[in-house]
Amino acid sequence: MTKSGMRAWRGVAVVAALVCAVPAQAQIRVEGEVLDGHSGLPVQGVIVQFPDLGIAVLTDSMGYFRFDAVPHGSQIISTYHFAYDALAAVTPIVLGDVLALNLTPRPIELRGVAVDVRPRGEIEALTAGRGSDFIGPEAIERLAQRNSRMLEVLRTKAPPRLQIRQQNGRGGMQFCIQSSRRRPSIQELRDLGSGCHPALLVMDGVVIYAPPSTSDFVADVAPTLPADVADMLLNQNPNEIESIRVLTPTDAFFRYGDAGRLGAVEVVTKRPSGRRR
Repeated sequence: MTKSGMRAWRGVAVVAALVCAVPAQAQIRVEGEVLDGHSGLPVQGVIVQFPDLGIAVLTDSMGYFRFDAVPHGSQIISTYHFAYDALAAVTPIVLGDVLALNLTPRPIELRGVAVDVRPRGEIEALTAGRGSDFIGPEAIERLAQRNSRMLEVLRTKAPPRLQIRQQNGRGGMQFCIQSSRRRPSIQELRDLGSGCHPALLVMDGVVIYAPPSTSDFVADVAPTLPADVADMLLNQNPNEIESIRVLTPTDAFFRYGDAGRLGAVEVVTKRPSGRRR
Protein backbone atom coordinates (compact mmCIF):
# COMPACT_ATOMS: atom_id res chain seq x y z
CA MET A 1 0.00 0.00 0.00
CA THR A 2 1.34 3.45 -0.92
CA LYS A 3 1.81 6.19 1.63
CA SER A 4 -1.10 8.16 0.19
CA GLY A 5 -3.31 5.09 0.49
CA MET A 6 -2.28 4.60 4.10
CA ARG A 7 -3.14 8.23 4.91
CA ALA A 8 -6.55 7.85 3.29
CA TRP A 9 -7.26 4.67 5.27
CA ARG A 10 -6.23 6.31 8.52
CA GLY A 11 -8.55 9.22 7.75
CA VAL A 12 -11.47 6.88 7.15
CA ALA A 13 -10.68 4.99 10.35
CA VAL A 14 -10.62 8.23 12.43
CA VAL A 15 -13.96 9.40 10.99
CA ALA A 16 -15.50 5.98 11.64
CA ALA A 17 -14.25 6.04 15.22
CA LEU A 18 -15.73 9.49 15.77
CA VAL A 19 -19.08 8.47 14.29
CA CYS A 20 -19.21 5.43 16.54
CA ALA A 21 -18.19 7.43 19.62
CA VAL A 22 -20.77 10.23 19.34
CA PRO A 23 -23.86 8.17 20.27
CA ALA A 24 -22.09 6.65 23.26
CA GLN A 25 -20.96 10.04 24.55
CA ALA A 26 -24.39 11.65 23.93
CA GLN A 27 -26.30 9.17 26.11
CA ILE A 28 -26.53 10.70 29.58
CA ARG A 29 -27.99 9.28 32.78
CA VAL A 30 -30.80 11.52 34.04
CA GLU A 31 -32.07 11.42 37.61
CA GLY A 32 -34.23 13.59 39.80
CA GLU A 33 -37.11 13.76 42.27
CA VAL A 34 -40.78 14.66 42.16
CA LEU A 35 -42.12 16.81 45.00
CA ASP A 36 -45.51 18.05 46.11
CA GLY A 37 -45.49 21.74 45.26
CA HIS A 38 -47.43 22.64 48.43
CA SER A 39 -45.93 20.44 51.12
CA GLY A 40 -42.51 19.80 49.58
CA LEU A 41 -42.87 16.08 50.30
CA PRO A 42 -41.83 13.41 47.77
CA VAL A 43 -44.57 11.90 45.61
CA GLN A 44 -44.56 8.18 44.91
CA GLY A 45 -46.05 6.54 41.84
CA VAL A 46 -45.64 9.43 39.39
CA ILE A 47 -45.10 8.49 35.75
CA VAL A 48 -42.13 10.49 34.47
CA GLN A 49 -41.48 10.24 30.76
CA PHE A 50 -39.68 11.65 27.77
CA PRO A 51 -42.55 11.33 25.26
CA ASP A 52 -40.44 12.04 22.18
CA LEU A 53 -38.08 9.24 23.15
CA GLY A 54 -40.77 6.77 24.19
CA ILE A 55 -39.25 6.05 27.62
CA ALA A 56 -40.88 6.32 31.05
CA VAL A 57 -40.29 5.36 34.69
CA LEU A 58 -42.20 5.43 38.00
CA THR A 59 -41.02 7.37 41.05
CA ASP A 60 -40.22 5.33 44.15
CA SER A 61 -41.28 5.95 47.76
CA MET A 62 -38.82 8.84 47.99
CA GLY A 63 -40.10 10.44 44.79
CA TYR A 64 -36.87 9.47 43.01
CA PHE A 65 -36.57 8.54 39.34
CA ARG A 66 -33.71 7.66 36.98
CA PHE A 67 -33.17 7.19 33.26
CA ASP A 68 -29.97 5.38 32.32
CA ALA A 69 -29.63 6.81 28.80
CA VAL A 70 -31.09 10.06 27.50
CA PRO A 71 -29.64 11.92 24.50
CA HIS A 72 -27.78 15.11 25.28
CA GLY A 73 -29.55 18.37 24.50
CA SER A 74 -33.04 19.72 25.19
CA GLN A 75 -35.83 17.20 25.72
CA ILE A 76 -39.52 17.35 26.60
CA ILE A 77 -40.20 15.81 30.01
CA SER A 78 -43.72 15.17 31.31
CA THR A 79 -45.43 13.68 34.36
CA TYR A 80 -48.72 12.01 35.20
CA HIS A 81 -50.38 11.32 38.54
CA PHE A 82 -54.14 11.29 39.11
CA ALA A 83 -53.86 13.58 42.15
CA TYR A 84 -51.71 16.26 40.48
CA ASP A 85 -51.84 18.53 37.48
CA ALA A 86 -49.88 17.13 34.55
CA LEU A 87 -46.50 18.72 33.96
CA ALA A 88 -44.84 19.13 30.55
CA ALA A 89 -41.72 21.20 29.97
CA VAL A 90 -38.59 21.39 27.87
CA THR A 91 -35.49 20.76 29.96
CA PRO A 92 -31.80 20.75 29.00
CA ILE A 93 -30.12 17.39 29.55
CA VAL A 94 -26.80 18.15 31.20
CA LEU A 95 -24.41 15.62 32.65
CA GLY A 96 -24.45 15.68 36.46
CA ASP A 97 -27.65 17.72 36.84
CA VAL A 98 -30.42 16.46 39.17
CA LEU A 99 -33.93 17.43 38.12
CA ALA A 100 -36.51 18.60 40.67
CA LEU A 101 -40.11 18.45 39.45
CA ASN A 102 -42.71 20.24 41.60
CA LEU A 103 -46.30 19.14 41.05
CA THR A 104 -49.49 21.04 41.86
CA PRO A 105 -52.23 19.03 43.65
CA ARG A 106 -55.61 19.03 41.94
CA PRO A 107 -59.15 18.18 43.09
CA ILE A 108 -60.17 14.58 42.55
CA GLU A 109 -63.65 14.02 41.17
CA LEU A 110 -65.33 10.95 42.63
CA ARG A 111 -68.51 10.26 40.74
CA GLY A 112 -71.37 8.90 42.76
CA VAL A 113 -69.92 10.15 46.05
CA ALA A 114 -71.73 12.93 47.91
CA VAL A 115 -69.87 14.93 50.55
CA ASP A 116 -72.09 16.09 53.40
CA VAL A 117 -70.50 18.89 55.43
CA ARG A 118 -71.85 18.93 58.96
CA PRO A 119 -71.21 21.37 61.82
CA ARG A 120 -68.66 20.28 64.37
CA GLY A 121 -71.27 20.15 67.10
CA GLU A 122 -73.37 17.69 65.13
CA ILE A 123 -70.36 15.48 64.49
CA GLU A 124 -69.47 15.53 68.19
CA ALA A 125 -73.04 14.59 69.05
CA LEU A 126 -73.12 11.74 66.55
CA THR A 127 -69.87 10.27 67.82
CA ALA A 128 -71.10 10.56 71.40
CA GLY A 129 -74.32 8.77 70.52
CA ARG A 130 -76.60 11.32 72.22
CA GLY A 131 -77.24 14.24 69.91
CA SER A 132 -79.39 16.21 72.33
CA ASP A 133 -76.74 16.25 75.06
CA PHE A 134 -74.16 18.39 73.30
CA ILE A 135 -74.12 22.10 72.51
CA GLY A 136 -71.40 22.71 69.95
CA PRO A 137 -69.47 25.82 68.91
CA GLU A 138 -71.84 26.67 66.06
CA ALA A 139 -74.94 26.61 68.29
CA ILE A 140 -73.24 28.64 71.02
CA GLU A 141 -72.01 31.19 68.48
CA ARG A 142 -75.54 31.70 67.16
CA LEU A 143 -76.99 32.04 70.65
CA ALA A 144 -74.23 34.44 71.71
CA GLN A 145 -75.51 36.92 69.14
CA ARG A 146 -78.76 37.23 71.13
CA ASN A 147 -77.64 36.51 74.68
CA SER A 148 -74.95 38.16 76.76
CA ARG A 149 -74.71 35.64 79.60
CA MET A 150 -74.05 31.94 79.73
CA LEU A 151 -77.13 31.43 81.90
CA GLU A 152 -79.35 32.73 79.09
CA VAL A 153 -77.68 30.39 76.61
CA LEU A 154 -78.26 27.40 78.88
CA ARG A 155 -81.89 28.29 79.39
CA THR A 156 -82.41 28.82 75.66
CA LYS A 157 -80.53 25.80 74.35
CA ALA A 158 -80.02 23.46 77.27
CA PRO A 159 -79.75 19.77 76.43
CA PRO A 160 -82.93 18.01 77.61
CA ARG A 161 -81.09 16.18 80.34
CA LEU A 162 -79.64 19.35 81.87
CA GLN A 163 -81.70 21.51 84.21
CA ILE A 164 -80.51 24.42 86.33
CA ARG A 165 -82.05 24.82 89.75
CA GLN A 166 -81.33 27.85 91.87
CA GLN A 167 -81.91 27.45 95.57
CA ASN A 168 -84.11 30.28 96.82
CA GLY A 169 -82.73 32.32 99.66
CA ARG A 170 -79.39 30.56 99.71
CA GLY A 171 -77.72 32.13 96.71
CA GLY A 172 -76.57 28.73 95.54
CA MET A 173 -77.13 26.91 92.28
CA GLN A 174 -77.55 23.27 91.41
CA PHE A 175 -76.84 21.57 88.10
CA CYS A 176 -79.40 18.85 87.79
CA ILE A 177 -79.54 16.03 85.25
CA GLN A 178 -82.79 14.28 84.44
CA SER A 179 -84.87 13.22 81.48
CA SER A 180 -86.98 15.93 79.88
CA ARG A 181 -89.76 13.46 79.11
CA ARG A 182 -92.76 13.08 81.34
CA ARG A 183 -92.52 9.36 80.79
CA PRO A 184 -88.84 8.51 80.38
CA SER A 185 -87.94 5.46 78.36
CA ILE A 186 -86.56 2.34 80.01
CA GLN A 187 -83.11 3.20 78.66
CA GLU A 188 -83.30 6.73 80.10
CA LEU A 189 -84.37 5.40 83.48
CA ARG A 190 -81.50 2.94 83.30
CA ASP A 191 -79.06 5.72 82.37
CA LEU A 192 -80.33 8.50 84.62
CA GLY A 193 -82.41 6.87 87.32
CA SER A 194 -85.52 8.55 88.69
CA GLY A 195 -85.63 12.11 89.93
CA CYS A 196 -83.09 14.87 89.40
CA HIS A 197 -79.55 14.47 90.68
CA PRO A 198 -76.86 17.12 91.25
CA ALA A 199 -74.13 16.71 88.67
CA LEU A 200 -70.37 17.01 88.63
CA LEU A 201 -69.28 20.26 86.96
CA VAL A 202 -66.03 20.26 84.96
CA MET A 203 -64.52 23.24 83.14
CA ASP A 204 -61.55 22.79 80.81
CA GLY A 205 -60.76 19.47 82.47
CA VAL A 206 -60.79 20.96 86.00
CA VAL A 207 -63.48 19.87 88.46
CA ILE A 208 -65.34 23.01 89.57
CA TYR A 209 -67.93 21.29 91.69
CA ALA A 210 -68.47 17.72 92.86
CA PRO A 211 -71.69 16.69 94.65
CA PRO A 212 -71.35 15.27 98.15
CA SER A 213 -71.19 11.53 98.55
CA THR A 214 -74.40 9.65 99.25
CA SER A 215 -73.70 9.60 102.98
CA ASP A 216 -73.55 13.40 103.03
CA PHE A 217 -77.18 13.87 101.96
CA VAL A 218 -79.43 14.94 104.80
CA ALA A 219 -83.22 14.83 104.39
CA ASP A 220 -84.21 16.89 101.35
CA VAL A 221 -81.40 19.46 101.56
CA ALA A 222 -80.06 19.74 98.03
CA PRO A 223 -76.31 20.37 97.63
CA THR A 224 -75.59 23.55 95.70
CA LEU A 225 -72.77 25.22 93.85
CA PRO A 226 -71.35 28.16 95.85
CA ALA A 227 -72.85 31.48 94.80
CA ASP A 228 -69.54 33.02 93.70
CA VAL A 229 -68.72 30.03 91.50
CA ALA A 230 -72.23 30.02 90.05
CA ASP A 231 -71.99 33.72 89.23
CA MET A 232 -68.59 33.23 87.60
CA LEU A 233 -69.97 30.50 85.36
CA LEU A 234 -73.43 31.77 84.55
CA ASN A 235 -72.47 35.42 84.00
CA GLN A 236 -69.65 34.46 81.68
CA ASN A 237 -69.67 35.82 78.14
CA PRO A 238 -70.97 33.07 75.81
CA ASN A 239 -68.33 34.05 73.26
CA GLU A 240 -65.76 32.53 75.64
CA ILE A 241 -67.46 29.12 75.58
CA GLU A 242 -66.65 26.51 72.96
CA SER A 243 -68.94 23.62 73.92
CA ILE A 244 -71.09 22.05 76.63
CA ARG A 245 -71.59 18.31 77.04
CA VAL A 246 -73.82 16.40 79.41
CA LEU A 247 -72.69 12.93 80.50
CA THR A 248 -75.02 10.31 81.93
CA PRO A 249 -74.11 8.82 85.30
CA THR A 250 -72.66 5.74 83.60
CA ASP A 251 -70.50 7.74 81.19
CA ALA A 252 -69.41 10.17 83.90
CA PHE A 253 -68.55 7.38 86.33
CA PHE A 254 -66.21 5.71 83.85
CA ARG A 255 -64.57 9.06 83.12
CA TYR A 256 -64.40 10.63 86.60
CA GLY A 257 -64.93 7.76 89.02
CA ASP A 258 -67.18 8.08 92.06
CA ALA A 259 -67.39 11.87 91.71
CA GLY A 260 -69.28 11.42 88.45
CA ARG A 261 -71.66 8.72 89.64
CA LEU A 262 -74.66 11.09 89.32
CA GLY A 263 -73.68 12.51 85.94
CA ALA A 264 -71.49 15.37 84.77
CA VAL A 265 -71.60 18.62 82.84
CA GLU A 266 -68.45 19.43 80.87
CA VAL A 267 -67.83 23.03 79.81
CA VAL A 268 -64.97 23.74 77.39
CA THR A 269 -63.87 27.34 76.95
CA LYS A 270 -61.84 28.97 74.22
CA ARG A 271 -58.97 29.68 76.56
CA PRO A 272 -56.08 27.54 75.26
CA SER A 273 -53.85 27.49 78.32
CA GLY A 274 -53.78 24.20 80.15
CA ARG A 275 -56.93 22.95 78.47
CA ARG A 276 -57.48 19.23 78.28
CA ARG A 277 -59.29 18.12 75.13
